[in-house]
Amino acid sequence: NFWTVFQEPALDRYVTDAAYRGKATPLLAMPGQIDDVGSVISLWHNYRDKRNDYEKLRQQAYAEMTPPSWSTLWAGNDNALLTIFRHFDSASVSKGLIGDVPQTLWLFDYPLLERTYYQLAVNFDVFGNVSHQAQTRLYFDLIRNGAEVNFLRLMPADSRAGILSDWYQNSGKLKMWLDYQKIDADTPTGIKLDPVDPKRDFALKLIERTGTLNARPDPINRCTGAYCSRPGIAREFQYAEQSLSSLTSRPAAGLAVINQLPEATMLRIEGADGKREMYSMLRNRAHTNVAFMLGEEYRLQPGLDTLTIYPGVLSSYPNFMFNIPADEVPAFVKAMEQCKDQSTFDTIVERWGIRRSNPQFWHYFHDIGQYINETDPVEAGVLDMNRYENL
Repeated sequence: NFWTVFQEPALDRYVTDAAYRGKATPLLAMPGQIDDVGSVISLWHNYRDKRNDYEKLRQQAYAEMTPPSWSTLWAGNDNALLTIFRHFDSASVSKGLIGDVPQTLWLFDYPLLERTYYQLAVNFDVFGNVSHQAQTRLYFDLIRNGAEVNFLRLMPADSRAGILSDWYQNSGKLKMWLDYQKIDADTPTGIKLDPVDPKRDFALKLIERTGTLNARPDPINRCTGAYCSRPGIAREFQYAEQSLSSLTSRPAAGLAVINQLPEATMLRIEGADGKREMYSMLRNRAHTNVAFMLGEEYRLQPGLDTLTIYPGVLSSYPNFMFNIPADEVPAFVKAMEQCKDQSTFDTIVERWGIRRSNPQFWHYFHDIGQYINETDPVEAGVLDMNRYENL
């Protein structure tokens, strides 16, 4: 997962400076309209070079401005802070900052936001040929890199290369050399951050400064005191959340059960009076880098995978589901912590899991959709069960 913030339009050169906009616009053309398979490589090189020329232009223009500060970030409404969960073949976007501090953060300015919208929505043809699909994915890699580089401007200048190196490990170094514009490692930032871990310090200060603008307070994954649950819910669910919090933000090297879990698991916690709460238990897959369209399995770092557990349904493609009485949540958590292999995990699934063969499968599966209707009707829809696994 990663977090996304947005640049204040009043401080966006593309919005406020017509001369700069005139220079930048010709460099922001996007591929995908020409779908000749034989031209994929030449088209890619052409658009890549234009984009890198734009990044160079932008870097020079912003180096002449006042160093970025907290006022650089847009705070217009609760869309200002977003969390994106990227799974293998799907993704979800949620308002607010969910989960522990992610490895990467993005800063969108207007050109990035507009190109993302047109590249992935308006101009994207689901039924397009290989050339169209490849050009779209290759160019979005440049959009992603641009958002990351924008964020790096908020970091201390002497820390940027190290943070970037962590994002582009191993083969990512080759991609940086081949396809990306060099970053600005000289212009200072106006934000004072802890030099030991400026990215985490920035994220924690962002949470603190944005207050109610953050639509998703998260005491389960970012517990900072004795209470790791939401206020205002029934006591039995508070106790359940307190227990569940001990599974979050721990690497799989120390919580082996993560290796047994799919990407999106639903937890249905049932109270003594029959009321229930739904939680999404999402597996955050660690990568050495995400700079290539193919070969993702070779860039995974399973020992660094973690879990995010958050109230609500954060995926349209649930992979599995557990139904757990609220008073059994501590036992469930203990079993998960002690699980070391498949046979132990099978015991957990047999006790609390909802397999396709469960006589009440459809009751529980449809209850996920019913829960969304009750708690977030604007986002309600039909869930896709094609990726539901029979663990």
